[in-house]
Amino acid sequence: ENGEDDAGGRTSKDKVHERGEVEGLTQLRRSLLLAALACVLRPTNLLIWLCVAVSSFVRATNKERTVLVREAAFCGSCILALSILSDRFYYQTWTFPPLRFLHFNIAQSLAVFYGKNNWHYYLSQGYPLLLTTFLPFALIGLYRALVSSISPSQSYPRHNAKELKAMRIGHELATTALIVPAVLSLISHKEVRFIYPLLPILHILAAQPFTSFFLPAVSPASAVHTTTVSRLKKSLLALILALNVFIGLYTTTVHQSGVLSVLDYLRHEHEHHYLTQPPAFTHITAADTTMTVGFLMPCHSTPWRSHLVHSGITAWALGCEPPIDMNATERATYIDEADRFYANPTGFMRQEMGPPPRLRSSLGFRLPRQGLGRGIEIEDDGTDGKVGNKQWPEYLIFFQQAEETMRLVLRGSGYRECWRGFNSHWHDDWRRKGDVIVWCLTTRSGSRAGNA
Repeated sequence: ENGEDDAGGRTSKDKVHERGEVEGLTQLRRSLLLAALACVLRPTNLLIWLCVAVSSFVRATNKERTVLVREAAFCGSCILALSILSDRFYYQTWTFPPLRFLHFNIAQSLAVFYGKNNWHYYLSQGYPLLLTTFLPFALIGLYRALVSSISPSQSYPRHNAKELKAMRIGHELATTALIVPAVLSLISHKEVRFIYPLLPILHILAAQPFTSFFLPAVSPASAVHTTTVSRLKKSLLALILALNVFIGLYTTTVHQSGVLSVLDYLRHEHEHHYLTQPPAFTHITAADTTMTVGFLMPCHSTPWRSHLVHSGITAWALGCEPPIDMNATERATYIDEADRFYANPTGFMRQEMGPPPRLRSSLGFRLPRQGLGRGIEIEDDGTDGKVGNKQWPEYLIFFQQAEETMRLVLRGSGYRECWRGFNSHWHDDWRRKGDVIVWCLTTRSGSRAGNA
């Protein structure tokens, strides 16, 4: 500690310096490993880390650049090898999904089949939806971070090293927050979730303007000398907090809750009716445990198999697969299954599903076809039997928007409404407006075909 040499001739300052280098190298490796993992999971994260890496590389010395390139290559190779081996184990063949991701979205530009947006989408809609009440503070933080990027020779007389470092980091974050959405705007298909990784950066930039604006109003000194301005700021702060709590609760518990509730309903129906077997000593045939479900909804409307966990639930939904194996001429005229349904629901069901199951018009006794009270009085010609066409299920799910069409098509059939759940007060997609409705295949007595 007094600068004395050890047996190797190293002073205590040398030891401290070495420990600092080792600790810095460890932190660098941790950061690079996490960065590489983020890029493998989502290749577009590479844009964020490139902005940070380029800035760090420009500022570094030659020795630091050598270390940075060496460690980036080492950590990147480790994560890349782990990713390739994991994909080989899962897919049972050698594949590289990130390359497929880039080929699909960039080279073939197939993402446009899921929608096109204006060039200013991230500016006019993305950032406002992402930040909500913090948008003004983030914009102020962006502006301050960009205009404060002055040269070190000008800043040393007025700023210490800590302030300079904070200014440099702020400028890097602000630059990243502008470059990433600018590059993503070159792609026609845009979604708010594509810029989710920028949210921590934007919160950091918004923190200083936010605290400098509200802190004087809520500090202990303001309680002694309360002014009109401080009272207004306190009220505004309370409003912002209340608004964010309301938005959080509404979007997680109310808005689009029906698409989750219907899966809970279907799962419980399967557990209650299809997993119930007769006692072994009875003469009743064991029931079929397969439950059939059909979703006449826009694709990806529900969480699907993450909630329908039972293997005995056989379900189908309208697809929206992109034209991967088609040439340019075929792509120009391609219409996916969901679009074909909503363009002509009646014609789609008539062509793809055939006539719906009809109730028998004559009275008669039928033995249970599926065991344990599952006798049904439904005509057996409920499907057209064509290979590849969808079968009429025991549970048919759709949005309220399609209710009138379904009533017209299924008039006189064996389907009756058996569940209805609130989904949303409003929706930007006209196809998803209203409640979520379930119609069940029923018998003449009104009981379900699958569990009469």
